[in-house]
Amino acid sequence: MALADPGRRLRPGRDLARFRAYGHVVRGVDLNPVFVAMVRAHAPTSQCDLREVGSKFPAGTFDGIWASASLVHLAESETVDVLGQFAGLLRPGGRLYACLKATGRTGWLDEPDGRRWYTVWGQDEFAAAVTEAGFEVDRVDPGPYVEVWATRKG
Repeated sequence: MALADPGRRLRPGRDLARFRAYGHVVRGVDLNPVFVAMVRAHAPTSQCDLREVGSKFPAGTFDGIWASASLVHLAESETVDVLGQFAGLLRPGGRLYACLKATGRTGWLDEPDGRRWYTVWGQDEFAAAVTEAGFEVDRVDPGPYVEVWATRKG
């Protein structure tokens, strides 16, 4: 499972297209109906609120989840819950990539195409949340977006 990338508004579905080109079976998820329509050009995509993603697919369905800037618009408690849902959607040993904003401040940000909520995480706090959700953290890459690579336990 690869999640559509709302953080990169110029080219929704770019990551899905890359995974598909490498032979992976991909499935996109996005809340924004305009992005869903754009992403469907690259892969099957469902309009879905990430806070409900665990109810949209059977447990253990996916080998991997790619959440590139997908969680950045959720509050901390919502992100922790969604990480737990991701763990349930992955088979044991399944892989997770997730990145979130690690610079700036938490709150509303006015952007050229609308107003959005951003939650800023420290790398240690986000890695701890991933671990608590049922993952073993394999690698943390710091930067403006903290990137976490992890494996589902069990």
